[in-house]
This record gives sequence, structure tokens and C-alpha cells, in this order.
Amino acid sequence: MNLRQMECFLAVADELHFRRAADRLRLAPPTVSEAVAGLERSLGSRLVERTSRRVRLTPFGAEFAAAIRPPIEALYQAHRTARLRSAHHRDLVVAHTPELGRLILPGLVDAWPAATADDGAGDGAGDGAGDQIRARWRPVPMHTPEQLAAVADGEVDVGLCWSVPAQPGITSTVLGEFPLVAVLQASDPLASRGEVALADLRTRRILITPRADNPYLDSRLQADITRAGIPHTHVEEVGRYDELAVHVATRGHVGVHPGPIALTNTLPTVVFRPIADASDRVRICAISHAEARTGSIAALVATLRSIVGALDIGNKIT
Repeated sequence: MNLRQMECFLAVADELHFRRAADRLRLAPPTVSEAVAGLERSLGSRLVERTSRRVRLTPFGAEFAAAIRPPIEALYQAHRTARLRSAHHRDLVVAHTPELGRLILPGLVDAWPAATADDGAGDGAGDGAGDQIRARWRPVPMHTPEQLAAVADGEVDVGLCWSVPAQPGITSTVLGEFPLVAVLQASDPLASRGEVALADLRTRRILITPRADNPYLDSRLQADITRAGIPHTHVEEVGRYDELAVHVATRGHVGVHPGPIALTNTLPTVVFRPIADASDRVRICAISHAEARTGSIAALVATLRSIVGALDIGNKIT
């Protein structure tokens, strides 16, 4: 019996689409296809019917999915519960996007003292606030979609990400709200303004970081770009913020990005101006499993909120 094969099969049964099932599991589509095929070989019967147009379960596949779903879900729930109960005597896993890691984690190092080998924090004895605050933590770089999946699976205790939609079973705390900004050459005529409208950028090449890093935030930005009358052919993706800033500084393009990046920018020839007609402010969020927002995890989120609340970007973007 192969648990991964059955996990892949259940994802296909839910999605009725191999690529979507692969995206959900963070696997390559050929991996999911081979897992289902291997399960079919071990059972000696077809589970799904695949054509170029559709995927559907066979009667045998539907029966098998109904039979294995409850015990597999119970197994994963048991794993999540055990992991949550162990949070007070193991390292907390803090996932973060690359930019938020640079922005926030240095403050967390100072504000959240690590446990020492002989202070008792790791022996599971005691659940007081002192023990919780001394709990060790370790960072893991991870973009927002992966964070949401890992938090739901219990692999990550706290995720640090930009704006996220509501997700069943996940608690999201807004640590701070910030403007969307235009990233400009200091010599750009738009830099003389106190704020910039997207409508002012209709004739400019606009740079953004990868859409897949946060599809929810990107969908809102793309809607704003459409409302402003900017052709989507004028929008170009670049791999990271530091690459975006270099293109702005050397090619005269305009970047669009969440405002807190101004605090980690190292190029003196690049400036930031709030975007006046953005439909919403950008949020820095801490996400965790809904069942886990107690004890050391709750204390860690409260500390992160204090760190983000102390960020002062006002003099960087005006």
C-alpha cells in the first residue's frame, strides 16, 4: 500500500484534472499521473478514465475513493493534532517570503530570544509564558501559495506573507497595512509628485515580481491595471525585487510593488511614491492553522505584529 499514490488519486478525484491535482499537491503532473497509474496496477483495475477532453472516475474508482477518504483524512488529522500538541517542545517553523524574511526576521531574532540547551525550554515541561517565549524557531523561505498548503498540512507553524484570501482551517492575522508604490528613478518626472496614479503609467513599461508568488494579490493588481487602461502587454515580470530595482535604475521603467520594500532598498537612485488609485492597501499577514493559534504560536504572532507595527516607511515613500 502506497500512501502517496492514494493521496494523488484522491486529489485527482476531487479536481478531475491532473494538472490541478498536481498544483494542489505541489508535484509535477507526470508524477501524479504515474502515481495513479501505479495504484491502478496494484489494484488490477482502472480508477479513472482519461481522454483529451476530460477526466472522470470509473465506478470502481468512485467506490474506492469513498472507501479510502475517511481513514486517510483521519490519518492526516491525527498527524496535524500531534504536531500542534508538540509545539511547546520543538522548533517552531516560520515560513516567509524572501522579501518579508529580510524585512522582519532580523527584528524577530532580537525580540524572540532563542532557548538555550539547559534552560528547560525543549523538555516539554511547563506551559507558562516564559517557556513559550523561549521556544526556538527556524525560518524556511516559501512563497505564499506554498505557505498556505504547508500551514494547512501542519508542516509550517506560522507563515509570513502578503495579502491572502480567507482559507478554511487557516487563521490569518493582519500585522500591518501598507500602500502599493511606484518604484521610480529619482530623475523620473513622476518622482516630483507626492503620489502617482496608475493612469499616469499608460505609456510606460511596468515591472512586477512573479504573479505566481501570490495569485490573490496579483489578481487585484491586474484588475487595477485594467481599470487604469494600461495594456497588459506593457506589464513585464521580473524574478525578484532587487532585479526589478536594477531595471528601474538602468532602463527607466516603473516598478509596482508593496511599499515596505522601500525599507530594504539599497539603490540610492531609486525612489518610491504611493499609488493613489490602487483599490486596496497591501497587508502583511501571519497565517497559522486555526487549531494552533494558542501558546507559543500565539505569542510568536503577537511579537511579529509588534515588529511590523514599528516599521516606519513614511519617510521612504514620500
